[in-house]
Amino acid sequence: MAINLRTIDLNLLVIFEALYATKNTSRAAERLGMSQPAVSNALARLRDLIGDPLFVRQSRGLKPTMKAQEVIGPVREALSVIGRQFVAGSSIDLSTYRRQFRIVITDPYEPIMMPPIVRVVAAEAPGVEIECIQPTAGFAELLREGSIDLACSVFPVDTTDLVVKSLGQTDFVIVSRRDHPAITKPLDRATFLTLPQITIGRELRGMTGIEKVHVTQNINRRTPYAAAKIWSIPPMVERTDLIAFLPRRFAEEVAGNFHLDLHEIPIEMELQHGYIMWHVNSEHDPGHRWLRESMLQAIHPGWGARPEPIQSTDHVAATPA
Repeated sequence: MAINLRTIDLNLLVIFEALYATKNTSRAAERLGMSQPAVSNALARLRDLIGDPLFVRQSRGLKPTMKAQEVIGPVREALSVIGRQFVAGSSIDLSTYRRQFRIVITDPYEPIMMPPIVRVVAAEAPGVEIECIQPTAGFAELLREGSIDLACSVFPVDTTDLVVKSLGQTDFVIVSRRDHPAITKPLDRATFLTLPQITIGRELRGMTGIEKVHVTQNINRRTPYAAAKIWSIPPMVERTDLIAFLPRRFAEEVAGNFHLDLHEIPIEMELQHGYIMWHVNSEHDPGHRWLRESMLQAIHPGWGARPEPIQSTDHVAATPA
């Protein structure tokens, strides 16, 4: 069916993208600052124009039709192009800028990336507030819904509606309590294999390559304690004879607050990759650009190579560590 482009309101495409991202009329309305009836009316108009239902209502939300799946890519590309043209060269006055940002971030990154950001905010952007929250398996959907602004994770998401940038790589070290009675420096493989370890709770184990290392190298380790959070590991190690794996930069940051020794790992282990992600709709938002560029610049060289300048087309394939 031929469509008269003069009859298409650009706002309808924006609403269509929000509905596709959220799969929910109420959440789309909240994201767009509209009423739910207004969003429903816009969807009805778009259905008439396209000649397709676009979404089918189900118990768990809206399911896109085949037609909706076909056009979402071009629609998002068109909105991105228009966004670039309208906000090119836009800047913000940090002294008067007011906004709250929500960031999903894993424990090892927060003490490295956020202190420099908080210092900048305190000195230059007093109207900015930042809330960091724990990662969940559904952080990609939170980005699509607009519930969060950025996500820092070891798992990239392979999808056309999220921009993914590398945060570089980091290696791991073994941490033990200061002057551990069973360890003679340097820590050797034989001693390492005999020592009980702290592991991370089951829901977080996939965030590191530690489990993979022990399986692929056929290492049977004793793990009498599983910590709920990485932040729980340093005090547990300090007060027991357990040892643990920690990202090197994180361990170096926190070791001064605890009586810990850091040891090189006496087995082969791959580097850990990290990624920062945001939704394409935020790509040309001046405030969002300021925040993510500040976070990228805050990465310490110890995490790996400094990331390249931000490019809107940089997507990374998803291969969990």
